[in-house]
Amino acid sequence: MPSTPLPTPEAFARTYHTPSYENPFDAVEDYQRYLEVVSEHPNLGSYALASLLNLPRGRVRPWTNGARPDVVRGIQIAEGKGWLSNTNPTPERERALVELAAWVLSSGSLSISRDTGARISFVLDDDRRKEFAVVAAKANLDFRLVHETDTERATEARPSEAGSVLARVLHAMGVPAGGKSATRPIALPEFVRNLDTDARAAFARVYVKNRAVGFNTKDTLIIQEERSDTYLEDMAVLLRSLTDEAVTRGENKITVSAAAARELLDSA
Repeated sequence: MPSTPLPTPEAFARTYHTPSYENPFDAVEDYQRYLEVVSEHPNLGSYALASLLNLPRGRVRPWTNGARPDVVRGIQIAEGKGWLSNTNPTPERERALVELAAWVLSSGSLSISRDTGARISFVLDDDRRKEFAVVAAKANLDFRLVHETDTERATEARPSEAGSVLARVLHAMGVPAGGKSATRPIALPEFVRNLDTDARAAFARVYVKNRAVGFNTKDTLIIQEERSDTYLEDMAVLLRSLTDEAVTRGENKITVSAAAARELLDSA
């Protein structure tokens, strides 16, 4: 990809609420300064360290006891997973995270709250579980299934670890936070438009497979959604950019012709 869709540490940090800092990344830089000072003066106590750093002692004292700011811990986990732009992620890892973003937008949920933190889940139809498992493995994501045997609820895949970090990574990429499939952006996230052709095709395949409804007598597909006109038009433009066949937009729906559907879904 000519430019990575993955967020920088600074963009990721902005998904956090840090009461003591207007800019959450300032907490990261203060903690880094703290580590540098401690390496030079390993025997100083919290009072002396706070004085050298020009920070409140109450902020520094937990660090001397081994605590780290939440945003620092999140960045370290995201870097360890290869989910941030500064980790030189492989094209396969980037592509998988783009596909997970498409999954949330088409059939999932992402929420970020000061009270409950960040959460993410992916709704899986029975015939989509194997494909999700492949994408998750490429993204370096471990997950568990919930509601698998509940006939009244859809099966969901939820991260078994680092889920809050993944939610913040995808949010920093441009996926809005909201309720179950209630991520209703006015327009398609900007990062999707900036992807190269292969990554846009990967995003589109996941989206179409999750959202499109077919017919018994023909291969035409319908994507029916209560989204803004701008969002639907952006999605139609995205699909048209990947095929020379007909893709048309109507009220609350996009019609993908049989020829376009075959081209989009067979291009993996």
